[in-house]
Amino acid sequence: MQISNMKNQNNCVRFSLRSVTIVLLFCVFIGCDETEFLEPQPVDFFAPENSFETAADFEAAVLHLHGQMRDNFYSDDNFGLFPNAGIQGTDIMYLHKDIGFTTDMGALLLPTNSLVFTALWQPAYRIIFDANAIIERASSTDNQLTEAERAEFVAEAKFFRGYCYKMLANLYGGVPLVLEETKSPLRNFVRATRTETYQQAAADLEEARLNLGDINEVADHRINNLAASHMLAEVYISLQRWQDAIAAASQVIDHSATALMTERYGALADSKYLIPEYDTDVYWDLFRQGNQNRSDGNTEAIWVLQYEWETPGGYERSRSGGPEYERLFAPRLWQAKVENSDGSTSPLVPNPNAFTGGRSSGFTRPTHFFHQTIWDRSGFEEDIRNSDANIVRDFMVRNPQSEHNGKWVFKDNLPILLNSLNDTTRNFYPWLSKTSTPGQQPAPAFLENPVVEGGLSWSHHAFRDNYAIRLAETYLLRAEAYLGEGNLASAAEDINVVRRRAQAPEITANEVDIDYILDERARELYIEEFRLLTLTRLGLYVERTRKYNGVVGQTLQDHHELWPIPFSEIEKNLEGILEQNPGY
Repeated sequence: MQISNMKNQNNCVRFSLRSVTIVLLFCVFIGCDETEFLEPQPVDFFAPENSFETAADFEAAVLHLHGQMRDNFYSDDNFGLFPNAGIQGTDIMYLHKDIGFTTDMGALLLPTNSLVFTALWQPAYRIIFDANAIIERASSTDNQLTEAERAEFVAEAKFFRGYCYKMLANLYGGVPLVLEETKSPLRNFVRATRTETYQQAAADLEEARLNLGDINEVADHRINNLAASHMLAEVYISLQRWQDAIAAASQVIDHSATALMTERYGALADSKYLIPEYDTDVYWDLFRQGNQNRSDGNTEAIWVLQYEWETPGGYERSRSGGPEYERLFAPRLWQAKVENSDGSTSPLVPNPNAFTGGRSSGFTRPTHFFHQTIWDRSGFEEDIRNSDANIVRDFMVRNPQSEHNGKWVFKDNLPILLNSLNDTTRNFYPWLSKTSTPGQQPAPAFLENPVVEGGLSWSHHAFRDNYAIRLAETYLLRAEAYLGEGNLASAAEDINVVRRRAQAPEITANEVDIDYILDERARELYIEEFRLLTLTRLGLYVERTRKYNGVVGQTLQDHHELWPIPFSEIEKNLEGILEQNPGY
């Protein structure tokens, strides 16, 4: 029995050892890699691994690019971020809040100042990061996209990537080119040259143009092929590819569906504005609520940023309602004061008012060069872009408590207080009416019992959709390309197309130079273009700002022609050399 039991035990041991061996061999040959085994798998939350499968997933990702572009570059009310950072401190605008008459621009344009990181560098690379994820994941076969869907999503993502590299090259010169999805931290970035950065922008935009839908087929809120052609025209100019720039701009201008708006249109086309004495015009119509999109009948619109009041996704800031141009650029007229005969003072208007600049904060005001000089050169009285309705220079007192109620500040020579810095740079200066949509603010913005019609409790926004590209700019880009080629006659004709719509005197070929084109861009595109990026693209930022901005121009140094590479980016780049721009 004992021997028998021992045999049985030995058999059991041998069987157990064989079993363990088999299990171990099974694990060795077909077991999973421990790295893969430990890789977390998202089950009940969204991550890149499970967010790019269906067309709906990619649609959401692309629309997020639209939202980032709109919210980061056109919508912020911070004076140190876009859009304000892209307009102020140039030949046409200066910032009251931080610059005023005392701040040295050199103290702002420092590599260590957060401004040079947060204004454009950070948001542009965030968009590039997301665009790369869309491009890489849509280009793979590990999704449910059709070939047509794949081409469309990649094209739209490449448009945004190309646009961001264009902006980065304009402001910083050469920058790191990141063309693949970033899946782990990198610290070995190097700068491409400025030319290489523009070339990458051109490559992205060229591919986008091939696969984006025609402007007649694409919804108002999406990117079309003509938007890519317009952007390409600018990039080609930066590369001095004049013929390519002319051809790209011509694709936009010669399209059967595009034309400048030359006749009155929209719901307010027959209305008076502000006060009966101010006649409105077609340029004024361009910036009224409901007039921006092609579906509104606007053949001049190429790319329009969409804003919807109190609609999820319509811009998630409090009381969303379009770009905060009113807050940033309109004068704070409700704080301006007129002196009475007894020495007391009364406000020009008792509350913020829909018809006198809204609930503005007066952060940024025009230079004398903008509100006087460029119009003296253009036909001050003829040019409708300078009409009383479009640039309001005189104001009626709308305050029953003032002995001057109903009178005009300048026409009636009223004693307006213009003593302090606030008086002259924040409260009272010409109002660019395209910053507002007077009387079209939402009902909740109005006071229930206003002292005078139009009284507001809040506002700030323009309460309309916003142009990112308008055909008038395409004409001026083509004029710039013709100038580069030496064809001054064609350049003058393109400028005159824009000026004829404005009822401004036409110019001759011998008047065309880059300064004239920049003056014309200021007249046509004020508040719309990022003036800073236009000037740095051309290498004329320091020269023009010194010449025409008496407030901050003399504080600029030659090396401010480009912004510095943010020091925080250089400091984190431990495995590579991210060279700083000269002079910083």
